[in-house]
Amino acid sequence: MKKLLILLISVCFSFLFLISANAANETKEITVSDSSGKVVASFSIETENSSQNARTNIQNALNYCRDNATSQNIHTVSLPTGKYYISSTLNLFSNTVLDLSSSVLYRQKNCGSMVRFGKGTDVSYGYEGYSNITVKNGTFDGNETGTSSLFHFAHASDVTLEALSFRNTKNVRHLLTFAASKNVNILNCSFSDMKISDSLSSSNCEAIQIDILKEKYFVYPAYDGTITKNVTISGCNFENVHRGIGTHSGIAGYYFKNISIKNNTFSNIENYAIRAVNYLNSEISGNTISSCGSGISCSTVTNEALSNYYAPIGTSEKPTGKLNVKISDNKISVCDTDNDSTAYAIRVFGKNVSSFKDKDGKTFSADLRISDVSIENNTISSSVSKKHFYAIHIYGAKGSEYSEKSDLCVKGNKITLSCSSKHKATIYAIRIEDSENVFIKSNKIYDSKKHLHTAVSAEHSKTVMLYSNTITSSGGFGIKLTDVNRAKISKNTVLKTKSNGIYVTAKSKSVYISSNKVSAVSGYGIAVTDSAAGNIKSNRVYNCSKAGIYITKNASAETISSNYVCNSKGNGIYLNSNGSATTVSKNRIDLTSDSIDAISVNDKAKVTNITSNKINCKEDKSSKDLKVKSRYGIRINSSSCKIKKISGNTVKSCKNSAIYISKLHSKAKVTIEKNKIYSCKYGVCYLKGKASVKNNTFKKCSSAKTKIIK
Repeated sequence: MKKLLILLISVCFSFLFLISANAANETKEITVSDSSGKVVASFSIETENSSQNARTNIQNALNYCRDNATSQNIHTVSLPTGKYYISSTLNLFSNTVLDLSSSVLYRQKNCGSMVRFGKGTDVSYGYEGYSNITVKNGTFDGNETGTSSLFHFAHASDVTLEALSFRNTKNVRHLLTFAASKNVNILNCSFSDMKISDSLSSSNCEAIQIDILKEKYFVYPAYDGTITKNVTISGCNFENVHRGIGTHSGIAGYYFKNISIKNNTFSNIENYAIRAVNYLNSEISGNTISSCGSGISCSTVTNEALSNYYAPIGTSEKPTGKLNVKISDNKISVCDTDNDSTAYAIRVFGKNVSSFKDKDGKTFSADLRISDVSIENNTISSSVSKKHFYAIHIYGAKGSEYSEKSDLCVKGNKITLSCSSKHKATIYAIRIEDSENVFIKSNKIYDSKKHLHTAVSAEHSKTVMLYSNTITSSGGFGIKLTDVNRAKISKNTVLKTKSNGIYVTAKSKSVYISSNKVSAVSGYGIAVTDSAAGNIKSNRVYNCSKAGIYITKNASAETISSNYVCNSKGNGIYLNSNGSATTVSKNRIDLTSDSIDAISVNDKAKVTNITSNKINCKEDKSSKDLKVKSRYGIRINSSSCKIKKISGNTVKSCKNSAIYISKLHSKAKVTIEKNKIYSCKYGVCYLKGKASVKNNTFKKCSSAKTKIIK
């Protein structure tokens, strides 16, 4: 009895297993419908069968469309929902819709690309190879096998990929790649789980690659130089891939046109989320990029070394750097990854190519400095702690003009940095290098951990404009110009920097600094060294640990006028070490320390006129509670100074002299007249024979009104 029971149970289990297996390997129908929705053909297919190459049956349906569909009668292949295993490439043809109906297609060993347009033996030209193709509603799973991209096409037009998932590859450079195509829409797709070994980690491995159609780069003849244009990538998700969307090879004068990358999500990206090379008339906007090694790169060339970059071909346009690209309203968060030594949230890059020989042996030259690029209203954050980081970097760029109308602008961006307290690498919020006619306006920069080297830096550039930017808590400089020819720094707010608020250095020329507010900085408020400034005018400088305005080391300024310097712990306006200014006038200076000077000219510095300044007068409402005082009001202690006039100044509350002249050039004689001096120990102290003192007003001077010193 017991043996019979065991036998019955065994039979039941075998029967149930057979039923289950049959259910799993259910045979269903692939249907083909015409444009009216009528089913015109059907083909059987077995689901859940990993030993069957489902490609054969699916291809039969696709071949039916090839032979019967037209542009007026597009056919739809509907795959029954299930799991299918593909051992060889599916070939799609024109006028076909492939609806996967939420199915998952798995790549099997020895399978190349899972999908391509046409056969490998086809030769097409222009966009005439394949058209009116849609693939939607399913998943292409690489199954960690194969070496080719999951999906690729070229010489195509009017292509839509919608609601698809591309995933699960190992050491495959691209999930989806295409070239020489137009009117391509990639909508609401997902790209995930690209496993890249260390040997490929430095390679160009994008989830979506938009490539040049050049032999050995993209095998899809004919190699006729057809460009890719009119591409929209929108609503897609990229996760755990090496790079999101990218191009890493280029041909001078060969432009990818009208590329729109909008409203996508990128997360856990090892390298760049988006890398755009030679994208013309394009937009990258509304994307959310988080936990990425770098954010967005836009360039006219592949890199500084021009790797994988080629001379113009016969069908190329005239090479230009004028791209008309807008990078706007993106949210970018950059973190540490193992890729590259420098991370960027947004990088714009170009180059003036004087002479270059490409891999084909062709030599060319072209001015490919990038222009007509706007970086607007992006929100950038970073927690990078192990490597260099630039939130926005512009290199090798040339805007259209030196005005607010420049077509190379960085404006309205919000940059927040919170790098590790152990961070030792260099960090910039905005860095401009080797560029011309760049307009930087209304950006907000906050460095919560104070690790910034410089908030806004311009280097080896000319005609740079910095307007209405707000910088808070920089770990280094607020605004720094190094070897810049012509610049305007105006209406910026710089707060709580560890070094100088505004710093101009290294032979910069014609730098105009006006209407800025600098407060609570640990260095100088405004400093100019080894450079030639224009007017330093109408700035408000508060609570600096060193001098408010500092001109030194052979630096010069045309005029220093109408500034307000309050409560600096160094001299108010300080000319030192061969620094010079033509006129220091109409400034207001309120100091609270009797060990410093309001206006000091020292150590071979030069000034021609000091006129109409108000010192320790507390006329500004913000200084009404200050107990103002200084050591000297105006002090000249320079054997190189040929000052002509000190007149019309109002000086109060000096511990020593209101005006003190201890050194002058041997041929100098200064006129000191019409000054109003109150509550100082001495009124005017000067070297015998070096001054003409007349028509001054003295009140409450505790010692002599005038005194001749040796």
